[in-house]
Amino acid sequence: MDNNIVAYIDLLAFSNHLRENTSDALMAMNNYNTILSSKIRDEITNPVPSYPEELQELAKIHSIDSFDFFLPFSDSVFLMSGDCSSFIKQLGSLVLQSFTLTARFYTNPIDPSKPEKGYINNYSINKDGELVVNKGECNYYPALFRGGLAYGEAFPIELSSVIDKVPNKAKVITGKAVVNAVQLESSVKGPRLVFCQDVFDQLNEDAHDYCRIIPEKNNMYEILWPALEYIRQNDLFQCQQEIQKMYGIILPAYNLWKAYNHTPFSAHYFNLIELIIASTIKFFDKKCQLKDFAISKIQEWTNEYGIQDKIDIGKY
Repeated sequence: MDNNIVAYIDLLAFSNHLRENTSDALMAMNNYNTILSSKIRDEITNPVPSYPEELQELAKIHSIDSFDFFLPFSDSVFLMSGDCSSFIKQLGSLVLQSFTLTARFYTNPIDPSKPEKGYINNYSINKDGELVVNKGECNYYPALFRGGLAYGEAFPIELSSVIDKVPNKAKVITGKAVVNAVQLESSVKGPRLVFCQDVFDQLNEDAHDYCRIIPEKNNMYEILWPALEYIRQNDLFQCQQEIQKMYGIILPAYNLWKAYNHTPFSAHYFNLIELIIASTIKFFDKKCQLKDFAISKIQEWTNEYGIQDKIDIGKY
């Protein structure tokens, strides 16, 4: 049997969102579908080799050409690939873009106690044939994934199925790596993509730069997916400017944590803040040699928002 990397990812808090508002919860599910559909179109119209050589590395990170299988089921997805190093970066890019699609709503929320609250225009025609616009409330729930990854025996099989009452065939992936990935998914709090040594040993040096050992679990690693927000630059000034992108992801995460602190969701959002900080420091250390610069900017931010006592910068 072939060895592959498998990921099992799950939308955080989806069942809770469904209980609150089904249509808004489905909108969160559609967010990652929108991102995936866009990547599929790009893969067809602008494959990685079609880019100028100097842009191919960046195009590769944000493509999905390493995905052999992407199999959604409700709020969960199974993925499989034979290219471990490309896969962890491309999966990280998908997870990042699924979050940033709605992150702007949480940056300056209408209601700070409920950052996902927003408004949507509903259009109708009245009896006189005139267009009527009514503004209705909605919830832009964040599409945040938690997942487990494993490397080993994994392969597709085809099973009988029924779709709209018509007999059909459906592909699934199975094997020991699938079992291990599912078990890992629930081992941490927050939108984290975790794995063990079996995966890390398959990664090249560049992929290692987008991973870290989990502080509270020394035998496990995770993908630093927020680091995919940044682009490696050759110019020092441009490298320093890249740090501005941090605020576009850390402020939404902070507002979500502040709104849901002292609730069961608090740890999920706080771990997102910590993950963004860890990702930022490692990226600017490994890709720009600007670790101290990144730490200074993060310290400025934590001091401004009063959480300097909650983040131990020294451990990075």
